[in-house]
Amino acid sequence: MPPQQEMEGQDDSEGRERSLSEWRTKLQTSLPKRPDWPGAPRDLPHVSPGQPYTSHDAYQPPRTLRHGDYTKQSAPLIDQVSNRWRGTEKASTVYVSEPEDHELRFCDLEDEGSCPNTIRDLVRSRRLRRMLAVFLVAAVMLYYGWKWYLQPRLQEEWSFKQGFLPARSNGTYGIARAGDFEGTAIQWLDSSLIPGGEADREGKRRLVFVGDIHGCKKELLHLLEKVGFDVKTDHLIATGDTVSKGPDNVGVLDELIRLKADSVRGNHEDRLLEAAKTILGTNLSPQSVAATSQGYAKDATLLKQLKPKHVRYLRDMPLMLRIPALPHASTARHQHKDRVAEDVIVVHAGVVPHVPLEKQDPYFVMNMRSIDDRTHLPSALRETKRGKSRPWMEIWNWYNDRLFRGRSLKGFHLYTTAEYEDEQASESQGWLGSLWDGLFGKGKAKMTPQIVVYGHDSKAGLQMHRWSKGLDSGCVAGGKLTALVLDASGKTEVVQVGCKNYKA
Repeated sequence: MPPQQEMEGQDDSEGRERSLSEWRTKLQTSLPKRPDWPGAPRDLPHVSPGQPYTSHDAYQPPRTLRHGDYTKQSAPLIDQVSNRWRGTEKASTVYVSEPEDHELRFCDLEDEGSCPNTIRDLVRSRRLRRMLAVFLVAAVMLYYGWKWYLQPRLQEEWSFKQGFLPARSNGTYGIARAGDFEGTAIQWLDSSLIPGGEADREGKRRLVFVGDIHGCKKELLHLLEKVGFDVKTDHLIATGDTVSKGPDNVGVLDELIRLKADSVRGNHEDRLLEAAKTILGTNLSPQSVAATSQGYAKDATLLKQLKPKHVRYLRDMPLMLRIPALPHASTARHQHKDRVAEDVIVVHAGVVPHVPLEKQDPYFVMNMRSIDDRTHLPSALRETKRGKSRPWMEIWNWYNDRLFRGRSLKGFHLYTTAEYEDEQASESQGWLGSLWDGLFGKGKAKMTPQIVVYGHDSKAGLQMHRWSKGLDSGCVAGGKLTALVLDASGKTEVVQVGCKNYKA
């Protein structure tokens, strides 16, 4: 390059350098002054209040960083916060004054917060519809629960208890005064025959209850074979009506006597014994009394076939047979709730609840089938002409379940003279005397639930409930002969055999 041109190039470069330095000086003088507190940012521009902020205010020329310099990138976040927002007017601080004639838009459809729109949104809400559906289902369930379950139970509870109220003329379902009964009214089972008793420490004995046999010897032998009856360890108990109607009445009595079986008196045995008062020891023939009564003629024919041992066996039948609670059953009851662990009463037809056994009417014990809800009197019919009949065992089951649960019997009728005298004496001596008797005196006997085993009602068939066991299943009419087997632990088993129809 020629010298002249080289000199011109140097002048141009020096001019450019001078121009750049001048511009750099001007630019640095226009920059905000560096803060003098420690940690303050150096690259933020100074913005006066009210001055609009532009993007070039944040521009900083590149410079070389030295060790220890404070930079925006290395500063804490709190130091990077600027106060530029104070220079601008926020929209939230601007208030719009409402006109003086402003009206409530409660039902304005254009207003989203109005009542119609709010209701519309609620109706469209799935959550609300689910809540309404759940509420509707719960209301329906409560209604039908009350109508079909709770209300009938309350009415049934009242109808049962109504018969025991002392204000009624026939309270306690027509309390009986007992009647004339030639024989043993109540007999306890021999202690040596009780399963698990003193004579059966190992608990091998069993009790076999049999329903109405009615002279069906063949079926009786078949049933005993099916239950595996052993005369050494088992004892047979019949529920009455062992004779009449069937083909071999004498054979049945012979078998019962051979097995040393117990039986309560049924209505057919009672009728035979009544007929024996006029027939036995006379020269009357069945033909001479046939015109009087067909049943009387059949009884006369049967009586002519009986031997003195048979008649004696019939007369020895008690009205009721009582069996104490089995010793082993009370302990097994804690593990098995269905075990028989209470006293058992064996009768032919039924027992009126809450009436002492010694006050039971013998006729109804041998013939009862129902109790009238209105007259509160036992009946031998299933349905009485007046009132509304209810099977007696329903009332018996309700009453004993009440005793078992320990529910109050306050307001129930008093039956015996001793109970009435005790009640009057306790009222006359005051609370102090009652407290003394309760602590040191002899307390009243606590009433406990009992289980009834019975027969007689063949049309009802087999009836197995907690507090009553009905075993007449119509054997003589072509039904079945039923046995209830009870072991020492209180466990029960039902065994049945088919029968031929001897009434056809």
